[in-house]
Amino acid sequence: MSAKKVLIDLLAPIVGKPALMSALVLMGTFASFDFPSYAPALLLALAAANHFFPRSRQWVVFLSLAAGILSYDFANNSAWQYFPLSGKRSPYEPGLQIPPENGCGRVESVIRRAKGNAYIVETKNGDVSYRVRIAERKMPSKTKAKKTTSEKLEPMVFVNDTATETGAQRYTVTSEPLAGQGNWTGKAFAEETELAIKTDENAATMPAANPGDTLCYTASWYPVSPPRVPGAFDTRSWLKSQGFAAYGRFKDYRIIGSRWTPERTFANFRKWIQARFADYLDPAETGLLLGLLAGDRSGIPEALRSDFQRSGLVHVLAISGFHVVLLAGILMIFLKATGLPLRAVRIIAVALLFLYIPVTGGSPAVRRAVLMFSVPQIGALFQRPANTMNSLGVALILILLPEPGILWNPGFQLSVAATAGILIGSPLNPFANFPESLKKNKLWNTLRAFAIDPTYVTLCATLATAPFLVHHFKTLSPMAWLGNIVVVPGISWGMQAGLFALISPINFLREHFCYAASFFLRLASLLTRLISDSSIASVTIGPFSPAILLLIGFALTFIPAIRRNRIARIYCVSCLALFAGIFCYNSYAKVMHPTWKLTTIDVGQGDSHLVEAPSGKHFLVDAGDNSRQDSGKDIIVPFLHHIGVRELDALIITHPDKDHFGGAKSILKTFPVKELWASDCAIKERKPEWQQVIQEARKRNIPIRNIHRGILWKETYFEMQTIHPRNDICVEANEGSITLRLKGLGHSAILTGDLTVKGEKEIMKTDAYLKSDVLKLGHHGSKTSSSVPFLNAVNPTYAIIPSGKNNRFHHPSKEVVQRLDSLDIPYINTAERGSISITFSEDTTIIQTMLE
Repeated sequence: MSAKKVLIDLLAPIVGKPALMSALVLMGTFASFDFPSYAPALLLALAAANHFFPRSRQWVVFLSLAAGILSYDFANNSAWQYFPLSGKRSPYEPGLQIPPENGCGRVESVIRRAKGNAYIVETKNGDVSYRVRIAERKMPSKTKAKKTTSEKLEPMVFVNDTATETGAQRYTVTSEPLAGQGNWTGKAFAEETELAIKTDENAATMPAANPGDTLCYTASWYPVSPPRVPGAFDTRSWLKSQGFAAYGRFKDYRIIGSRWTPERTFANFRKWIQARFADYLDPAETGLLLGLLAGDRSGIPEALRSDFQRSGLVHVLAISGFHVVLLAGILMIFLKATGLPLRAVRIIAVALLFLYIPVTGGSPAVRRAVLMFSVPQIGALFQRPANTMNSLGVALILILLPEPGILWNPGFQLSVAATAGILIGSPLNPFANFPESLKKNKLWNTLRAFAIDPTYVTLCATLATAPFLVHHFKTLSPMAWLGNIVVVPGISWGMQAGLFALISPINFLREHFCYAASFFLRLASLLTRLISDSSIASVTIGPFSPAILLLIGFALTFIPAIRRNRIARIYCVSCLALFAGIFCYNSYAKVMHPTWKLTTIDVGQGDSHLVEAPSGKHFLVDAGDNSRQDSGKDIIVPFLHHIGVRELDALIITHPDKDHFGGAKSILKTFPVKELWASDCAIKERKPEWQQVIQEARKRNIPIRNIHRGILWKETYFEMQTIHPRNDICVEANEGSITLRLKGLGHSAILTGDLTVKGEKEIMKTDAYLKSDVLKLGHHGSKTSSSVPFLNAVNPTYAIIPSGKNNRFHHPSKEVVQRLDSLDIPYINTAERGSISITFSEDTTIIQTMLE
């Protein structure tokens, strides 16, 4: 067979689906505009393939290119352009202005939260329109009550833009300071963020607003800083991607009017759903059902969300194709049972599902699923059968054309990839071609229905979404297949029981359907918890460059054609050879040019340092705090995933103070840790939260090692020596901080925990060699540490100070800074530079910081 025929055969599945082809061309066009470096490869491949297309398909490509260019141009150069206002400079984009602090507007929608509400308000200032998002969180006052005292809510402002006749300035709001929010991306982040409330003795409690209400407000705006930790949530990029230019907090607001809007009806409908469940279910179960059926996840406990995320089942909690397919199936059964003509059933089903989109918030996954359901139903009305892949293409065109930027939304990417993977892989199911005798076997059919087919479908979806998951989150969930087999059916049955409870006209039936829903949802939650507790529930993969992931994605797409198409085989083998070559080169470079690295992670007012040995082993020294946010879950674990750490060889806690062990429990629960190291005195410390860390380690059979002076960990080119504390006497926690001296490739560093002057004197009484290139100052630069004799003994080239920005202790102390200056020791402070990474090799020392 000629090369031309082989290529035509390879492209035949796409050529036969014009809507899918058009959607792919649109995506390639938008990607070429946003990432010009990839444009030659994408557009040249399209041009080469287009040469072999029939004339009708060439017109499809041409028209799709034209539509993509016009759509992109309209989205980026029309009334959505930024329009400067007078006032302060915006911290988000050069040359832009932040909105005025006072304004009035109408509430577009209300997002219910467990501890308050979030509002989206349409407001206007002159010729410029905004959408303002307000989040509030009701918290009990910690001040003593007085007769004139009442709790004042301080909502958060989120401003987004709307077009006007003369142009629009894109202002926005998200929520309270966004730093350290881990892996959250896109709208999911904004929807999860809540606001802390302060108390104003002269203020009255502000009433809750409803969609259609008109508010007048006074707002204050937050500054936006770039990420302080690699892999942390990038607030600036997220705001820009969402069209936001400012975010802040309402100091006050008042309701001055009200009018009906469609969203008001949808909000009341969601309240009605909640009330139907709340009579018979506890708040957690009501919240879970409300999230599954109406997209309001405010009532889902945080621990349950974490379990679903870690087990790879978080898609179950977000309204997506799974929910729409289930709802559509039930809806069709009900409508057919009424005896209506099939034509009427299809029309009503499509209309009701389109109403379901705004009820659930209109996420890209919901729109995609509803459109994919509607296309074949509408086609059947005109006796035009629709191909499922072509239906996917129609859905993509209708979503992408008005909003090109949605192409980079992780939820949209994962939804489309999973759907495509299932649609491509389902016809290739190897278990569908077994002998007829086996197909008639009831045991085999049961096993296939409940285990084999779900596993195969999960495999298809996992392979299709893997490049996107690795790119966005650097993780995969090997246990997701098990969750889809044992958890998803329980969620499905719980949703069905909940739906029957909603429509039951008799309270007796509603009560028992609610109890059935409770049983299935509790069972699903229990199974999810068991799966998430596994050490392999979530594993780090990568990081890989986008180019490599793109090649992997194409290779996965060509897998179905490998057996019958030579080009597909050549491409996949070439990719394997390329990946093998890259792996061998990286391994060779690591052996021939060894390095070791010390990274001080910016966890605010706390300590956390990652040590990477030349062999690739990783040691985490301290785990930050968990008072304001959990450093382990929100900062450290996302950072470890981002840089490709698959496990920690040891988690070392220098002493049992909360700003050093606060994130340890979360790390032990959510990240593979081989050993926990602490001093014997620390292990015996009875602080309740610290003992929870010890118990978590024992629960997971993680060895706990007693670390003290004289303990040495060593490998080729590198060693880690403990120079403090003694093992025969217990002292005050800070004084007894584990102090490590790292040495390798001609360089060294000392990590001191919260070591005090008294502890420094104890070390200097020993014969330990202290001269080092880098010194991590004790106790965040407090004046109780870093004495002049100790600084002289270490004589570091650089000093590192891990302290929180604007911390209440005013660390580092002015006295310590003066000591460093007098001794000509330059220092780097995480409060000013963010995370600090120092890479040591035989001939160089490279220091990198997150902030300039």
